[in-house]
Amino acid sequence: MARKIIVNIGPYETRAVIVEDDHPVELLYEIKDSEKIVGHIYKGRVSNIVPGTQAAFVDIGLHKDAYLTLGGVENAEGENDEELKDIFRSPIQDMLKVGQDVILQILKEPTPTKGPRSTMAISFPGRHLVLMPTVEHIGISRRISHDKERERLRAIGKKLAPKGGGIIFRTAAEGVEEQDLADDLNILVKMWQKMEGKAKKAPPKTLVHRDISLPMKLVRDYLNDDVDRMIVDSREDYQEILESCDFLSPLQRAALELYDGKEPVFEAFGIEKEIATALDAKVWLDSGGYLIFDKTEAMNTIDVNSGRFSGGADLEETVTKVNLEAAKVVARQIRLRNLAGIIIIDFIDMHDAKNRQKVLKAFRDAFKGDRNRPHILDFSELGLVQMTRKRTAASLEETLREKCPCCEGRGKTLAVATLANQIRRQVLHEAERIEGKTITVRAHERVVEFLRAHHDQRLKELEKRCNRTIHLHAEKGLALEACKVEAKLNES
Repeated sequence: MARKIIVNIGPYETRAVIVEDDHPVELLYEIKDSEKIVGHIYKGRVSNIVPGTQAAFVDIGLHKDAYLTLGGVENAEGENDEELKDIFRSPIQDMLKVGQDVILQILKEPTPTKGPRSTMAISFPGRHLVLMPTVEHIGISRRISHDKERERLRAIGKKLAPKGGGIIFRTAAEGVEEQDLADDLNILVKMWQKMEGKAKKAPPKTLVHRDISLPMKLVRDYLNDDVDRMIVDSREDYQEILESCDFLSPLQRAALELYDGKEPVFEAFGIEKEIATALDAKVWLDSGGYLIFDKTEAMNTIDVNSGRFSGGADLEETVTKVNLEAAKVVARQIRLRNLAGIIIIDFIDMHDAKNRQKVLKAFRDAFKGDRNRPHILDFSELGLVQMTRKRTAASLEETLREKCPCCEGRGKTLAVATLANQIRRQVLHEAERIEGKTITVRAHERVVEFLRAHHDQRLKELEKRCNRTIHLHAEKGLALEACKVEAKLNES
């Protein structure tokens, strides 16, 4: 598989895309004025404890309190193993008290309705390993499968682990010499000691450790020998990577490129078009079929439609071909959009069980490079594929879009006729409430145009009923559903 990393660094945001076989599969953003906080470490103060759910809420100075549970340890890098699930065995009410100061690390970004998810098991990810300074544990990435290598790393971990702390070896640690692992660990220990010293002096609701910038994180977490090219369009960041990242192999250094083309780098590689597609509700397939993406509070849904596709000798063959193409595109779009939580895919119905398994295999295979560990179930009795995907950051839509001020996120506004009817009721209400000669209606130009063009006679009847003169004013800046009805008082 050919892999590329393309990095665009601008004054307001840094963007990066992971490309596999010429298809973008993952977009990463770092917006300067609203940075991501996963990996950041805060000194917070416990504001509430909920024994029933074994959770606590911690004020860390953000608009929503951080959600903290003791039932497990997760890592945004996806390297922790299952043995860490129950490192905190005591009930949360015995470990924490309201008003107590705690050090916690952010695991998942906040959403519009929920605060960030956090853990007290602090971790510092390095190039080859993760330091867990407060957890005595030696872990090894599940992607390292050879028993001898696992035994070697476990022995090195027991030798190098700091007192009272632990180490998790990342996939990149496979085959790395002990001295290189020790050097990696020493850097992380110094980071921990610096953070610990700062936390002791800092007041509550303070950020005590900031995760590294996106370009450096890409080098640390993504740039390995499988990456053919890493293209950066900023000379300053390109030089910083070369000078700061001594751990890079000759092959990895050779993959680094400074982009100096006249056309913006994302335009040159066709990424802007892919981003626009990933924000659309409808995505066309090459075959003529299409996908519809929709989101509710509880889940994301994806509907596969045959559209204009009519190839194949019979209906079953046609449907299977569309579903096979859709399986790959759906997987790519899920990764590109960074959809998480419960996801339901409604493939076109197939009667042959072999065809369903063929589509399911293609769908699972398309997630092989995904770091967010999707869990995909078999086809249900209703022909749906249900899956879950770990959330570590905001979705692409949450990152790039804001709620519409006109429809408030509903996706639709009231019909013009309905709005005209509402205005009529408001006029009658104002006429009863305030005595005056005139009533002024300020509304969107489409609504005013509707009232004048289609209901001029009814408007005159309304004036007669109210015994008022009604003035209509079209205001372009006013939202479609917004209107102002004002009755002018009689002069004394």
